[in-house]
Amino acid sequence: MTRREIVERAITFSKPPRLPMKFDVVGVNDCYDVWTHDPTGWTWAFKGRAADEWGCVWERTEVSNTGQVVGHPLQDWSRLAGHQWPDPDDPRRYRDFEEQLAGAEDRFVMFCFGNGIFERLHMLHGMTETLMDFYAEPDRIHEVIERVLDHHLRVFRNCARIARGRMHAAAMADDWGMQDRAFISPELFRQFFKPRYKRWFDEIKAAGMHPWMHSCGHVNELIEELIDCGLEVINLQQPNTVGIDEISRRYRGRICFESIVDTQSTLPRGGYEEIRAQAHRLLDEWGTPDGGFIASDYNDAEAIGVTTDRRRVMFAAFAEKGGYPDHQQILERTQDALVGHSWGREASA
Repeated sequence: MTRREIVERAITFSKPPRLPMKFDVVGVNDCYDVWTHDPTGWTWAFKGRAADEWGCVWERTEVSNTGQVVGHPLQDWSRLAGHQWPDPDDPRRYRDFEEQLAGAEDRFVMFCFGNGIFERLHMLHGMTETLMDFYAEPDRIHEVIERVLDHHLRVFRNCARIARGRMHAAAMADDWGMQDRAFISPELFRQFFKPRYKRWFDEIKAAGMHPWMHSCGHVNELIEELIDCGLEVINLQQPNTVGIDEISRRYRGRICFESIVDTQSTLPRGGYEEIRAQAHRLLDEWGTPDGGFIASDYNDAEAIGVTTDRRRVMFAAFAEKGGYPDHQQILERTQDALVGHSWGREASA
């Protein structure tokens, strides 16, 4: 059975023969990311300060991390009418997309949008301004969300046309949660975002692919809304924040989880036995005998203070519980080999 088929079976609860894994730290990845380029030349490997194609200004500290947006081109609504929106059809965006696809081998290919509609909205307008303007300027918020979604859909269509059936999922990142709740109420989510996610996920599914989303924080209530929109895989990296028991009770068997030992506490600061125990517990409580779980690594580990040895302990725990063959031999012979994840391949290019 190919690696693609193993991932597919996990997503569809069709009894994969082993646990699918995404662990570049030991050169094991059943998935393979493909992505487009920012035509302005901005990449995740930027240094200092740099503006992306949306006009958002990013800043990175001396500690290795993905950076954050510190300059918001639409912070003042007076700039909206004259804002220069990215061109989804710019050929520079797709300059090596075919070559990327050619490197997938038998893996499950994930097209990575990067920032989703909520993240790009507040990157453009500013987080504080965005949260206030759901109430004060709802029409302008709707307009920007529509612009972002239209761009993402057009990029997706272009990539699907190039791929000709060689992409199997489309993934986006929208961090919706704080430590104890989502940034907005379910009612606001339904008003501004739910119809857009449904359109997005419907188009992905119509193209024969699986919608896949990463979201940090306490997103417990919004998972229900996302399932209703058609989301099939959710990447949760803070099991302690959402509560392993609660997520198991409410959502086990209803959506496939891509997850990891908690990146805020257990993975960076817990003992090795705690890491192993949580990995086993996640498989028991979020996975099912038919599938529904994909184990993953954290590829920006230095930013959260996670050492390679902790990632290897986590891999071993998931692998032994999930029936991954020859995992001990893999640990004995591996080095950090960023072969699957887009950030790692882009940064090393």
